[in-house]
Amino acid sequence: MRFAWILGVVCLACGPAQAQLRATEGLTALEAGDAEAARAIWQPLAERGDTLAQYNLGVLALREGGNALPWFSAAAEAGYLPAQQALAGLFADAGAWQDAARWYAAAAAQGDALAAHSLGVLHDRGLLGAGARPEAERWFRQAAEGGHVPAQFALGALLTEAVDPEAAFWFERAAKAGHVEAKFNHARALAEQDPTAARDWYRRAGAAGFGAASYNLALMQARGRGGAESFQAALAWATLAEQQGFLQAASLIAALSEVMAPDAQAAARAQAEQCLANPDTCPR
Repeated sequence: MRFAWILGVVCLACGPAQAQLRATEGLTALEAGDAEAARAIWQPLAERGDTLAQYNLGVLALREGGNALPWFSAAAEAGYLPAQQALAGLFADAGAWQDAARWYAAAAAQGDALAAHSLGVLHDRGLLGAGARPEAERWFRQAAEGGHVPAQFALGALLTEAVDPEAAFWFERAAKAGHVEAKFNHARALAEQDPTAARDWYRRAGAAGFGAASYNLALMQARGRGGAESFQAALAWATLAEQQGFLQAASLIAALSEVMAPDAQAAARAQAEQCLANPDTCPR
């Protein structure tokens, strides 16, 4: 559902104790299927300026296909973070980039790392006019320092374009947090200085389905870089790379097959199938 991310925060919202109790009553009514009772509870609170009720009425309008903007706007202007997040998302969905940027910035100013990352994406894609790169870096950095893993990767990619060695730091942080493409980039950064570690990171990315990592690991296995030479493991990883959509692996598969006995080839393909079924069994 398009707006599920907005609806999911209804019960996480909070406010002053009395308003929160009434808002909870409204939520209970809504969960029982009585939207009108929920509206009757929230409307007076919202008209008195309660941001939680305003936000909840916006969510209710959104669910019913109505106009959520007035209620979200009222709560967002009053500084209510979930409403700012919701408005930014709605404007971004509509392609209203400047309005989206305004509310992403407001949410980011309250420490929302996801909003900061989203604002960085708008700048990075050139959707907000001139001066895109410095602004993209600024917002990606804020989100990255706040622990947002996609922003850590995005900052690493941006710094790589600028040939800035700091990129390696952010790729490593994102890789250790589980970002698959960051694992691949971290492995590439390690390939010359620490090929053994590079092998390990390529394996992690390849086992997660990243074809380019599987291919690079196949090359390292075939050449004995960072560990023992193994044509069988190389063929298994090359086969995985091809199955993961990295079509350039076909030439390596052909070259390895020419120098390997049929039973070794069969064993390598069996390893690849086993790895696809259970990444923990992927060859080392």
